[in-house]
Amino acid sequence: MTRIDLHAHAFSAHTAPKVIATLLTLAHRACPGFAPHGDGTLPDLLRAEAAAGFDRVAVCNIATRPEHHAYMARFLTALRSGAMGEEAARRVIPCVSLHPHDPDAAAHLKTLVALGARMVKLHPYSQNIPLDDPATIRLLALIRDAGLPVLCHTGHDVTAGEDDFAGPRRVVNVLDRVPGLRLICAHCAAWRHPETLDLLLGRPVGVDLAFQPATGVEPIIQRFALEHPLEHLYFGSDWPWASPAEHAARIASWGLPQDRQDALFGANAARLLALP
Repeated sequence: MTRIDLHAHAFSAHTAPKVIATLLTLAHRACPGFAPHGDGTLPDLLRAEAAAGFDRVAVCNIATRPEHHAYMARFLTALRSGAMGEEAARRVIPCVSLHPHDPDAAAHLKTLVALGARMVKLHPYSQNIPLDDPATIRLLALIRDAGLPVLCHTGHDVTAGEDDFAGPRRVVNVLDRVPGLRLICAHCAAWRHPETLDLLLGRPVGVDLAFQPATGVEPIIQRFALEHPLEHLYFGSDWPWASPAEHAARIASWGLPQDRQDALFGANAARLLALP
């Protein structure tokens, strides 16, 4: 079975130190135990995934401004051409992002699909717009119609203030307004939202099991791992904010049946992304 990490991040060698430092400063206000497990670069990510036994990884870029569609196109082109290295071309799953306020999102999405995009990543806090805002709903409908799944940060965020941009009630609003959307809720919408167990557990919506132990949500994530519909479970490490090896071992220690482990550690993601 191909093992797949559906949720990781990587930055250029030039920008990684600044990005890591900035996010740590923000995160430590709410989560003092927050710490990176790598330098944030693609080579270090690929080393960590290989050491953990993962064959493929989705590098989840985030469009924090509308004009970032151009970066997404350059990323896909470099990945396909081998400019990022043979290992990256073979192992990295092409994931892109668009901003809900991109006025030409439909055209830009079409371009990104043609360049090989397999999934779209949204992050309401980083993009500074609620998950169920009308602009986000319009973008989600475009992505659904293009046939791509969406991995979205849900629940609170350790780098954010007190605003609720991605709680489980907003997820329910999205599911009601964009029927047919293949949505994966990163972090199970768990942090600061225990009501996610009532609102999302058991619903036909994807969840990835990425979480920070310091946030105290492990019991909630564990319930999703054990009780959520098997076909909607995905492994995400959120590297560099967690070690793929340590996170996979933690999940495996919960006593999941083998069919659940097979599904969440790769089979579901391979089917979702139509990977060969």
